Amino acid sequence: MYDPLGLSIGTTNLVAASNGSPPVSHRAVLTLYPHCAPKIGLPDENPPLGEPGVLMRGFVERVGDSVALISTDGSAHDPDLLLVEALDAMVLAAGADAASSEISIAVPAYWKPSTVQALRDGLRTHLGFVRSGMAPRLVSDTIASLTAANAELCLAATGVVGLLDFGGSGTSATLVSIAGDFEPVSPTLRYQEFSGDEIDQALLLRVFEELGHGSGIDPASTAAVGQLGLLSEQCRVAKERLSTDTVTEFAAELGGRRCSMRLTRDELGDLIQDRLSGFIYAFDDMLARQGKSWTDLAAVVTVGGGASIPLVTERLSVHSRRPVVTPSQPAVAAAAGALMLASRGEERELRTRTSIGLVTAAAGGDVTELAAGDVLVIDHDAMTDRELAWSQTEYPGDVRLPYTPAAYDEDGPSGWSMRLNVIEPPPERTWRRFRLSQLIIGLSALVAMTAVGGVAYSLTGIEHRQAPPAPSVAPVPPVVSPLVPRPLPPPPTEVPPPPT
Repeated sequence: MYDPLGLSIGTTNLVAASNGSPPVSHRAVLTLYPHCAPKIGLPDENPPLGEPGVLMRGFVERVGDSVALISTDGSAHDPDLLLVEALDAMVLAAGADAASSEISIAVPAYWKPSTVQALRDGLRTHLGFVRSGMAPRLVSDTIASLTAANAELCLAATGVVGLLDFGGSGTSATLVSIAGDFEPVSPTLRYQEFSGDEIDQALLLRVFEELGHGSGIDPASTAAVGQLGLLSEQCRVAKERLSTDTVTEFAAELGGRRCSMRLTRDELGDLIQDRLSGFIYAFDDMLARQGKSWTDLAAVVTVGGGASIPLVTERLSVHSRRPVVTPSQPAVAAAAGALMLASRGEERELRTRTSIGLVTAAAGGDVTELAAGDVLVIDHDAMTDRELAWSQTEYPGDVRLPYTPAAYDEDGPSGWSMRLNVIEPPPERTWRRFRLSQLIIGLSALVAMTAVGGVAYSLTGIEHRQAPPAPSVAPVPPVVSPLVPRPLPPPPTEVPPPPT
């Protein structure tokens, strides 16, 4: 029996969701140890070990990068494999087993195809993920989040909704048709100026102003790095508390100076007001380019950690005049949706795989648009390269058989929200199209054959031609014309006289 498991990848948090237990969330930080498995999350989230470990950050943003990630001890690491190890640690944190689970992983919708392929290749190298003969299914976090939101909020049966994902490194916006299968009807807008990291930096500057200048700390020292990291984490926690509380307090320390920081929800709103306005205006431009307006949207669905900020919902409601709905746990909506899609995957053919097909992002700028309609592609042959025969598996008695009922129809309405772009074989043509180059070559060959045949026929006729017959009548002497002068006879020679 394969239990469904949903995972989501974010630049800030990694989330795992399974049936019968609440979602598990950890920071996208991995601690490497020489003699034990890596630990996911901050050091405070894990039990202390007797030996020190190497802390690795920023590997999610570096997936697919050819440049290795250098740790504090000078060792080089592959970002793709670091993310695979982090996902394996999330599976263990959720109390599941990768070899006996039907796993769906929600990856960021703004990832390039090369980035998704790099993650897929990394998953195929991990024995825990391919022990069952299939690598995990990769889905778009946009479709996964909308699946979870639709199951909880019961969205309209038809229409177009705007899905806004407020993440740690940026905000993504996509127009999705909810009639039947979820299908994007517009490019995906990526706005990096309004993100969780930008809000944390604004709060950190607010703390610096409270502490004052001239703290006397060296920014390059180890103590400065540790204190700055602690302050950043405190600002992040304070931002999350202000989503539910009106006031929060924490003690800040930097370079021997200490202060008690008191932040209110209104102060947080003043810090993010301009950035939020920039995103709303960018979304206005996106609607205008698609020939739509806010009135064409059935609803606005907000997910991600930033969706919990009350100011975000308030500004969107006032500006759009449309209903703005948010799941009860917007930060884990992608993992919850991936869990639902993994549960549906057991009812589908087990060889069916999903992948991301995103067009390469723009070279620069804060706003990145991805091509519409290329979010999910079902690949029927995308099996792992390390697939084993049934006699070589670790559990030979538990062989997974494809689900092939008689009433199954791939082209019919199946109600599966992940089926967006199906790769179908090209229709058979009743006539064959000849290329221009083929026609020219054929005509040239015909002309050459005709010329060779004519030359051969001419040579054959010359060889078999008979000689002309001899004339039976004596030839008539040529007629001498009187106009032509006759040649003169030679002069007579003198005869000597006889001898006397």
